[in-house]
Amino acid sequence: MMVFNGFQWWDQLRRVVYDPIASKKVAANWDDRHTQKALSEGIASKNTKLKVSGQIGELIIPRMGAILPIVQGTDDESLKKGVGHYIGYGTVNPGETGHVVLSGHRDTVFRGAGQLKIGDRLYVKFQGHIYTYQIRKTWITNPEDRTIIVPIPKPVLTLTTCYPFDYIGSAPERYIIRADLIEVKKDNGAV
Repeated sequence: MMVFNGFQWWDQLRRVVYDPIASKKVAANWDDRHTQKALSEGIASKNTKLKVSGQIGELIIPRMGAILPIVQGTDDESLKKGVGHYIGYGTVNPGETGHVVLSGHRDTVFRGAGQLKIGDRLYVKFQGHIYTYQIRKTWITNPEDRTIIVPIPKPVLTLTTCYPFDYIGSAPERYIIRADLIEVKKDNGAV
């Protein structure tokens, strides 16, 4: 059982790129924590159909030195491949006006999420654009909290993972990171 679980953990980790140099190439101002004005609307078209469990983009977190694959769906199979894009009521695709929700395991893709602070920037590469989000709020809640995944009328990103980060077994709480969309630019392939 330990060997099987160890292999699954290793398999998930190998899909994640932890490269501080490459992740910081996404933007020259990645470490600027000064509050930037949030955009009131996204630019992506709505209702783009995406293949479940397939990679749809990347989440780049320079503060963690991470370049993480984003896959469509948050089922067990999808989360083994990277950060899961939640499909359901109240959520939209990256870049759209509304609520983008990404979830991942605390011990693979989101290990180190606890070091993120208000003002840190998160970058989502999706369909030819790079969407820059800035963290506005973090909090801890229980797994049954249904106020996390709700419609929001402006472009926001929420990251969810289990908490505490160093808990052994199934963690009893959830760590939430909320960020506003502050910039959209064409993806020039720098990262």
